[in-house]
Amino acid sequence: MSQQHDDDSSVRVNYHDIDQQVLQNMVYDALVWASLHGLVVAHKSIQRSGSVPGVGLVHAPFSLLPTAFPENHWRQACDLAPIFNELVDRVSLDGKFLQESLSRTKKADEFTSRLLDIHSKMVEINKKEDIRLGLHRSDYMLDEQTKSLLQVELNTVSSAFAGLSCVVSELHRSILSHYGKFIGLDSGKVPANSATSQYAEALAKAWTEYNLPGSVCKKKKISLHFSATAFGSILYF
Repeated sequence: MSQQHDDDSSVRVNYHDIDQQVLQNMVYDALVWASLHGLVVAHKSIQRSGSVPGVGLVHAPFSLLPTAFPENHWRQACDLAPIFNELVDRVSLDGKFLQESLSRTKKADEFTSRLLDIHSKMVEINKKEDIRLGLHRSDYMLDEQTKSLLQVELNTVSSAFAGLSCVVSELHRSILSHYGKFIGLDSGKVPANSATSQYAEALAKAWTEYNLPGSVCKKKKISLHFSATAFGSILYF
């Protein structure tokens, strides 16, 4: 399989050059791995799928190989995570700004409207919480022309799939550990993804702070970040 290096040292892999037999073996092994390690989702075409354990499950959609991504940009995104988390936390405390900036969205989106109504009621009764937990998902893409890391969006509600993304990273490391020598990719270049354990630790910490009598937590924030997207992972270069 050929690899191309342009002037900025980025790596572009031509996956179409992979031997077809090797490719088919990779697909088969990936599907088996997904089934054995819980990388599965319910299937809407099967009535009891998702309601009865083990019935009608299929593998979650995932990329067969990780996406090449500059390591320095990945680390930049990690460094930015606590900064954006701090920003979101501060914005969440500005009720007037939230209501005004989302007023047009409220008219068009029922979900946002309900959230803002709840927020308004809490403001009216002067309900305040010193303990706050933010679980965020920040999405980035690399601009082809400027080679700059650009933020696509920052999600404060749709931040699930930590469990799936971690498993996909493990899947890619497993695939590359067996087939990396055939396609010129190193499994050691797939960064670790601990989003699942971080989420669990953050939720447990918030629960402890909120439930223990006499516990004090003044504006304590727990910063989280992802090293993978929902159904794919990255490969350092």
